[in-house]
Amino acid sequence: MLLPNSLKVLAVGFSAYLAAASGVGAAETNYYNSKPWEVVLHTSEAPNEHSYCAVRTSLWDTRTISVETQIGAADAVTMAIRIRKENWKLPLNQTTAVGFMTVAGIGAEATMKAINTEELYYEIPDGSVDERSLILSTILQQIFGARQPPSLTVKFAGNEPMWTVPALNRYQTIELNEAFSRCDVDLRGLRANSIEGTADTSPFAPASSNSRIQNAPVTVAQSPTDWEFYTRGEGGLTCFASTHRGIVMVGLMGSPGKDHVGFVSSLFTGETRATWHVDDMPAYVLNGREGDGATWHEFGQLPTELLNQMAQGKELAVTGAKGERVAVSLAGAADAISKFKACYGTPDPDSAAAGSPARPK
Repeated sequence: MLLPNSLKVLAVGFSAYLAAASGVGAAETNYYNSKPWEVVLHTSEAPNEHSYCAVRTSLWDTRTISVETQIGAADAVTMAIRIRKENWKLPLNQTTAVGFMTVAGIGAEATMKAINTEELYYEIPDGSVDERSLILSTILQQIFGARQPPSLTVKFAGNEPMWTVPALNRYQTIELNEAFSRCDVDLRGLRANSIEGTADTSPFAPASSNSRIQNAPVTVAQSPTDWEFYTRGEGGLTCFASTHRGIVMVGLMGSPGKDHVGFVSSLFTGETRATWHVDDMPAYVLNGREGDGATWHEFGQLPTELLNQMAQGKELAVTGAKGERVAVSLAGAADAISKFKACYGTPDPDSAAAGSPARPK
């Protein structure tokens, strides 16, 4: 959601520093500076370090929790978690289990690696649909995007005490998400500049292998098991079939006796209309509404024929009216969709399919 100009948070500063080990310049631009979270764009000229947008804690002077987003090949989005504490003396390259929990009792555990003596790091696998990654992604979406965001508690092994980050209020959530959107735009601009550079290209020049690669459709390599079927039992049985591309989740959900709906997370803002299109088959334009969180959108009146297309096709593209787009492979979708249909069943045509099923917890 965009704020009026009078309420927009201005970038409050730009700080530069030199990387101690390599001497290569690095910098951070601040887009939102409040407590308990801030939004920064980290850039570096080091060849082995990527630029990223970070939503980072600002509560403590000597320790931070940072949720970082990078833009990779073919505009693929990857997300990582970095935890830092001064004077930690961590054993290099060793791993440890770290738990992330909300006050609602939702929790997930990540195996984080010590990348230096003061930092733990975990990258959420691109395209991963295992339950742990799904729950962890949902936790992060809730603490930054829900209408009533929960607090976050981080639990460590050993004798490190728990860290608790207070919840954002609704106004802070709007500010933070607006700031992150601007950071994301700038990050994508940096990515485009780094790819294009000063290449000698022209619309009148003969096509080369490099240009064909750059103009290829936006797709991400995915394994045949990227689609997953699963169920949730809170408030009655709810059936799901879903996949990920970076931090964006796309899928189907339904409960016995109710209409099934499509859902997309971390792509749209506000009320939206989107085209769901499988390969060169007929496309469907559906109305989307925000679910429980600002980053979660549900699309009702999902045609059964679209499910059949997804089970038979190669790629599903969901494109919003403002140009937002995600394309996911349908490899492995047939089995997940078959189980999904068997789970929720077909609603009685004469019954009122009231309401939408609960979203994943």
